Amino acid sequence: MRKRSWKRLTAAVLASVMALSLAACGGGGSGETQAAAEGETQAAGDTGAADSGEAASGDQITISFMHRFPDEPYNSFINAKLAEYEEMHPEIKFDINATANQEYKEKIKVVMGGNEKPDIFFSWVGDFTERFIRENLVLDLTPYLEEDPEWKDSLIESQIAQYTTDDGMVYGIPFRLDCKLFFYNTRIFEENGLEAPTTWDELMDVCEKLKAAGITPISFGNQETWSASHYIGTLNQIFVPDDVRAKDYDPTSGEFTDPGYVEALEYYQALLPYMTENPNGVQPDMGRTMFTMEQSAMYFAELIEIPYMQADNPNLEYGMFKFPEVEGAPGNQEILTGAPEGFVICSETEHPEECVEFLKWFLGPEVGKEQIQEIGWFNAAKGTTDGVTDQALLDGYDTIMNATAMGPWLDNALYSTVCDEYLTAVSDLTNGDVTPEEAMARIQAKAKEAQTLVATGATEEE
Repeated sequence: MRKRSWKRLTAAVLASVMALSLAACGGGGSGETQAAAEGETQAAGDTGAADSGEAASGDQITISFMHRFPDEPYNSFINAKLAEYEEMHPEIKFDINATANQEYKEKIKVVMGGNEKPDIFFSWVGDFTERFIRENLVLDLTPYLEEDPEWKDSLIESQIAQYTTDDGMVYGIPFRLDCKLFFYNTRIFEENGLEAPTTWDELMDVCEKLKAAGITPISFGNQETWSASHYIGTLNQIFVPDDVRAKDYDPTSGEFTDPGYVEALEYYQALLPYMTENPNGVQPDMGRTMFTMEQSAMYFAELIEIPYMQADNPNLEYGMFKFPEVEGAPGNQEILTGAPEGFVICSETEHPEECVEFLKWFLGPEVGKEQIQEIGWFNAAKGTTDGVTDQALLDGYDTIMNATAMGPWLDNALYSTVCDEYLTAVSDLTNGDVTPEEAMARIQAKAKEAQTLVATGATEEE
């Protein structure tokens, strides 16, 4: 049995993170609070027996579990559920390690390259996880799903599809569903005689009228550069045909020469005069706070941010609308930007059967019902809406269920070196330091380099 010491691992990892300049490619994260962004926790269940990997009886096994939700109430919910599972299965002990979003993106890459990999770990869909698949570090869940039709049928197909590779490998199970929508302050809109826009021209008209009334139309923070990628990813879907975009997001064939990429950046630029001043100096969470405190009229938000907004301002009156359509655009405007986020099992685990059985329960319908009621996040199990009375949560859930297609977060979809250049270039564009054409030239060069890296089997960090 492999022994683990998370305390020693954490120290080593943090030292490695300081020494290495790894790509900060990962999506979402606007749900984390600033206080938790610095934090790291370990569960009370991380006892001496867990650290040694065995109970005194010699019959207990340790499953190391790594996630990115150290803030409350999410950390407590996870810890409570794992403790509950331990009570039901005395032969199992969890060694839990939680690190906040931005640090987690770096840490998991270092950990997965070391000798003490977690048995179960959080990971995003797209190339963020597929880099580990290319290194044969992720367990294929397909045979387990095929062997248990009841489990397979209990999961929402459209969400499992997001955790499935092009050749059919299911590599993860969603913990929470998510998508991106514009939230708008209904009181501000009513007082200014405005309606939720459905087209780009209507959005521009709404922004102009709000700005003329002395109101910040859209709050936005891009100090963590993944934030802008949600705008750019959506605009890429609108302006670049599906087949071209699929080819470019594949690191073996990416070129990014289609003119739609430049057009997407130009449309992003058109929004900047209506956004928070100097967004590169504003944390993403502060953009949400500005909206909840009614200092702006709109905010492009993730579904999983609803509990945060309601906690900040329980009296906030708001509605939601999809990203407006752009007339005549050559891409696919039926795509809803967003992807589930979930858990993956390491292929090197000594306990694959136990890990799979745990995920069946932890990410299943019964825990899912408790999860939405307690922390406001849906998992991918069917039938979890029973008893939910929050209409905003139900509306967001229905939006995901009714989506014709979903597009992953741009910063998860791209090869990490391409992602890093994309985020940096968009940040520079936000500052007005480069043009859309100059930004895309840099991205094209990185895409060409990525083809060579993949072809030679080199890693992104080499």
